[in-house]
Amino acid sequence: MRRLERVVVCGVGAVGSVVAARLHDLDPACVSVLAGGERRERLQRDGLTVNGRRFHVRCVAPGDPAPPADLLVVAVKHHHLDAAVEDMRSVVGEGTVILSLMNGITSEGILGRDHGAEKVLPAFVVGNDVVREGTSTRYSRPGQLVFGAPSNHPRDPRVVAVKDLLDRAGIPNVVPADILREQWWKFVLNVGVNQVSAVLRAPYGAFGAVAEIRDLTRLAALEAVAVAVREGVSLGPADVERIFPILATLAPGGKTSMLQDVEAGRKTEVEIFAGTVVALGQRHGLPTPVNDLLGRMIRALERLAGVGG
Repeated sequence: MRRLERVVVCGVGAVGSVVAARLHDLDPACVSVLAGGERRERLQRDGLTVNGRRFHVRCVAPGDPAPPADLLVVAVKHHHLDAAVEDMRSVVGEGTVILSLMNGITSEGILGRDHGAEKVLPAFVVGNDVVREGTSTRYSRPGQLVFGAPSNHPRDPRVVAVKDLLDRAGIPNVVPADILREQWWKFVLNVGVNQVSAVLRAPYGAFGAVAEIRDLTRLAALEAVAVAVREGVSLGPADVERIFPILATLAPGGKTSMLQDVEAGRKTEVEIFAGTVVALGQRHGLPTPVNDLLGRMIRALERLAGVGG
C-alpha cells in the first residue's frame, strides 16, 4: 500500500485548521500549509490555535521549490478557489491525490479540470461545530470526513492510502457506498441549515428549539432535493429529516460557517447554495422560491456589510 507522507493543506479556516492540527499531532514534518504573502507572515508569526492549543506549522509559498504533495487538502472558501487553483500548481505532481473539503458540489469539477480529474477524490466534512475567530478555532465535535472514489470502489488505491493516513491521524472518517449521493445530501443540508442560520442568526440549538426554523430549513432543503433528483441523484424527503438528529448532537451555541461569515462581515458562499439551487431550478423548470428569497436576503446582508458584489 502506498503511504502518504507529504501533506499540503490549502486553506486553514474552520475545517482546514482542524485537519492540519490532527496531522501535526501525528507528525509535524508531514504537513505544510500553502500560503504566501501576508497570510504566510501571519501564520509564521502567530501559528494556529485549535481548542486553545497553539502550534506552528511549516508554510510553503506558491512557487517555492519543494517536492510535490502526496496529498493536497483543499479547504478554502468558494470565492477563493480560482486563486487557490493557481497557487497550488507548484505542489501538485503526477501522483498527488487531491481531497476537497469545500462546501457545494462544484469544487471537484474545477480542481479536476485544472489538475486532472484522476487526482480528485470527492469529500466533505459533516457533524462538526467548529467556530473560527481569526487564526483560532475551537470545537466540541471535529465532525466526520466522508470521502470516496467516483467509482465507489472501496479498494481504490487512493482511497486506501487516504484512509490509512486519516486513521493514523485520528481523523474520524468513513467511505460511503455512494459518495456522489452523500455529497449531494451534504449540499442539501447546507442549503437548508447554513442559509437559514445566517438569515435568522440562529445557532445550532435554535433548530431543535423553534419549529418554524425547522420548517423553513425543510422548505429550502426540499427545493435542493428536487433539483438533485432532476440531476439524477436519488434523494428524497426522508433525507431532509436526516439533518435534524445531526444538529442535535452539536454544541447548542455553535454556529454554521455562513452565520460566522455574516457576523464577521465576510463574503458568504451564497452563490454555491441558493445560487446553485435557483440556477438548476431554472434549467429543469422547477420553482425555487424559498432559495430565491434566502439568496436575496443573504446578498442584502453582504451589501450592508460592504462585501457584496
